Amino acid sequence: MKYAEELTAATLARLAEGDLDAIWVRRFHAPQRCAAVLPRVVEECERSRYTLTGDFQSIGTSIGEASESAAGAQRYLDTAADTCDLIRHRIFAGRLSPLDELRLRLDELWPQGATVAHHEGRAMLPGIVRRWPTGGHANPHIDQRAIPLLTGHRLRRRIGTNVYLQVPPPGSGGHVDFWGLWTDEREYDNRRRPDYGLDRDTLGEPYWSCEPGQGDLLMFDAARVHGVRRVDRGARVTAACFVGVRDADEPLVLFA
Repeated sequence: MKYAEELTAATLARLAEGDLDAIWVRRFHAPQRCAAVLPRVVEECERSRYTLTGDFQSIGTSIGEASESAAGAQRYLDTAADTCDLIRHRIFAGRLSPLDELRLRLDELWPQGATVAHHEGRAMLPGIVRRWPTGGHANPHIDQRAIPLLTGHRLRRRIGTNVYLQVPPPGSGGHVDFWGLWTDEREYDNRRRPDYGLDRDTLGEPYWSCEPGQGDLLMFDAARVHGVRRVDRGARVTAACFVGVRDADEPLVLFA
């Protein structure tokens, strides 16, 4: 895996073109600010219900849930504004969230700027918060571009983006494991598990494993198969979004 340790105009351009596999910035968001929001994250996650799996908790309806059905897509659009307000004003209590900070940085670094994605005149969710308690994990998967809510954006690349608000103790799981790129999304659909993702046992050893620290930013090509290793102790909490790459003369679009 080729990765850069700084987010700059040059490294962002290389990631967007596929010349880099990832950008991993240590302490992008101050750890003490991450720790301050965790009690509110736990409270809101306990109230939430993620429809695709019980392996982790998610605040609000995600783009993954929206891709499963027309009803899911409608729920996603109908709840996006309320979820955004909850994350900004309840969880981060009016302070700049790491994803809002990232969007401002991307707007400065990308020649055509960066903006929240819209669908038929309605703002999509620009970021989401997820929590993996002890025992939680995520099956290996890719994040597909060929879904109805994204069709109009004509994405060339979908960049997965996480800021780690909490991480398990060292060596206690929660790593992000990476395998190869999967560009044929129809073939991926044919091999998907009944719930979501792929069977880890069929993939062999990961190509690369990343164990982020609290406050770290990790950005990667979401067409690369990736999964979250089971959390053995503690919890893993991320503020997450996707950065959609279109033609070079168009803005980046953020959604979650």
